[in-house]
Amino acid sequence: MDLSLSEAIRLGLENNPRLLEAFSTIQQFEWQLIAAQRQWYPTLQLSNGVPFAGYQWGTFVRNAYALPGARLGDQQRQVATKSQALALQSGASVNWTMLDLSRQPNINAASEALRQQKYLFDISARNIILEIQQEYFAIQSSQLLIDNFQQIYAINRQQLSMLEAQQSVGMVTVLDVEQTRSQLFSQLSQLVDFTNRYIQQSARLAESLALPADSLAIPSERARLQGEWTLSLQDTIDQARRQREEILASLAAAEAADWSGIAALRSTLPVVSLVGTGGLNLLNGYESVAVPEDPGERYALSRQWSAAAGIGFTWSIFDGGIQAANAQALRAQAREQRARAMTSELQVTQQVRSSYAKLRTARVAVESAEQAYRSAELAQEAARARFQVGVGDITSVVQTIQQLSQSVQQRANAMLNYNSAVVELYRFSSTWPGDSGGVPPSGVNPEEQHRRSRC
Repeated sequence: MDLSLSEAIRLGLENNPRLLEAFSTIQQFEWQLIAAQRQWYPTLQLSNGVPFAGYQWGTFVRNAYALPGARLGDQQRQVATKSQALALQSGASVNWTMLDLSRQPNINAASEALRQQKYLFDISARNIILEIQQEYFAIQSSQLLIDNFQQIYAINRQQLSMLEAQQSVGMVTVLDVEQTRSQLFSQLSQLVDFTNRYIQQSARLAESLALPADSLAIPSERARLQGEWTLSLQDTIDQARRQREEILASLAAAEAADWSGIAALRSTLPVVSLVGTGGLNLLNGYESVAVPEDPGERYALSRQWSAAAGIGFTWSIFDGGIQAANAQALRAQAREQRARAMTSELQVTQQVRSSYAKLRTARVAVESAEQAYRSAELAQEAARARFQVGVGDITSVVQTIQQLSQSVQQRANAMLNYNSAVVELYRFSSTWPGDSGGVPPSGVNPEEQHRRSRC
């Protein structure tokens, strides 16, 4: 499948399952935030007796075994009664917690946790884009090497055919022929290696793009220098420290831990709510009928309604210090995340410096390799021409062709390093491809930038 770089990036963002995984995590935290916000809503609960609707049977036996016989009179020492009814027992309760000081901190913690996941999603997207770009450039570099080495191989093969013809008439020696033949097969081995690398790189790019199993991703564009980075080193570092999602994600996680710690402490404070309850008990049957007797006229239908409304109040005055310990643990977690953000700042600075230096040296290397390639190409043409007219030797031809092979590889590597450095600077400064990379106002540290974005 022939693809341009922009098409490859689009396919990668659409198809790569790592982004789907990260997006599903965002949805998970979005629903957790919604659940926390819905703590403001009143609750309605239906309840019932046992059973809610059905029959009840009961038998009561009373044995006055301690009562003397003289005092029994007409009474029986043992009395047994029975009860039976068709019952319907239902109830409902409404509760609205109007004062819970831990509720809003829980919402804030869920909001910051969601913000962290959005930053992590951006990290996944940027990593996938960088991966696609580097694989795309690597394939282009391999294709350039294959094309150039095919040309060099054709030159060597033509040279070998000419030498074999000259050997047959005694114009050259076996040394001349075998020296050229050895170089020919050496270049053929290199060409095979480049082809194998090309296939492997295409397979890796197809994996990043989540293409079907029977497809390979092939660049439709020839290898060339991709763009330029116009910001200075210090501006790039400042932009990266303001915008890198790794830093902002750690700060968001710290904020979430802080809010969770506040919620843990406030969970021990009073909770005030408006409550209302109501119920209906319906019984159709008889009760307290002597066991041997027929209920007869004792059947009756009874109904009972009940309702209550008012203010509810709960207060966990002392929980043994459990929530206080949980709050301290969460505060320690927040400090850990802020320390991680500081570590990320150092890593970001190092990444930008390295890529910036790589870009500057790669630019010089590209110009040098291009000049070396042109000189090597002219040198091998001159050496072959001199050999054909009898004023040069085969060793010079072999050496100049070898120099041409080396210059081809140096040019391809220099171009690959330059393109990789450019896209790394986009990645490490948190700039999307095609963005101008404008520099925000300086002098704002990442935590302050994070607070502003929250506001």
